[in-house]
Amino acid sequence: MSIVSSKSRLRRLFRSDGRILVVAMDHLSKPGRGMRCARPERVLIEVTRAGADAVLLRHGLVARYAGSLERMGVILSVGRDAPSLDHAVELALRLGADALKADMFPGAPDPSAWAYIEPLAARCEAWGMPLMAETIPVSFGARDAHTPENLIDGARMGSDLGADIIKTMYTGDPESFRQLVAFASVPVIVLGGSSADGDARTFFTTIKTALDAGAAGAAVGRRVWKSERPGAMTGALVRLIHEDASVDAAMAELGRVVIGPRG
Repeated sequence: MSIVSSKSRLRRLFRSDGRILVVAMDHLSKPGRGMRCARPERVLIEVTRAGADAVLLRHGLVARYAGSLERMGVILSVGRDAPSLDHAVELALRLGADALKADMFPGAPDPSAWAYIEPLAARCEAWGMPLMAETIPVSFGARDAHTPENLIDGARMGSDLGADIIKTMYTGDPESFRQLVAFASVPVIVLGGSSADGDARTFFTTIKTALDAGAAGAAVGRRVWKSERPGAMTGALVRLIHEDASVDAAMAELGRVVIGPRG
């Protein structure tokens, strides 16, 4: 069997400028909340037309909406406790995904929260499947642990264990984020954060600052799929990430009315 190299798959995800906008739609939540209230097909169509480079999905959505993805890259998200984890790479290949994403919690008391990344990375490497590790110190809820130092250590740990891409939080200031990017030694994608984290200008400013400090792009979820106009939010992020536009330009794009696909 011919195996596509991980570098070839990464070239399908990242544009020639070395940057990427990922729309994260892999959230799991209680009934009646979060992604379960969204309309995935509508969001996928809008963000594709608006220029998103890749979408992060659970395998059910990949299988169900593959026809809506057109040429957009697909990153398959798997949970570390999923029974199918041992077959995650096989599943990603079968679904035609361009990368696999798994959570990693450095500093967690139970080593199983992060140690599994190394054998998973080895299996991904064997099959030419890039691995994205979402490195969150201790847990998503352990906010006191999300210090710049721990975020830097976690990013380095993820790359040391074999991840090809690191997805992580912004450290809070440009200098420490530059250190994180340098220590990671692989492309770093900054998390978009919750829709409750400030207004649009504050959000765009954080993304812009991370990009200027070396981020290779952003992975944005709720800010996009909870928006009344997911395409407009995507278009604004495309301007920030791929056109190196200002925050003012992104705000203007967010307010622009677009009829039909972007040219």
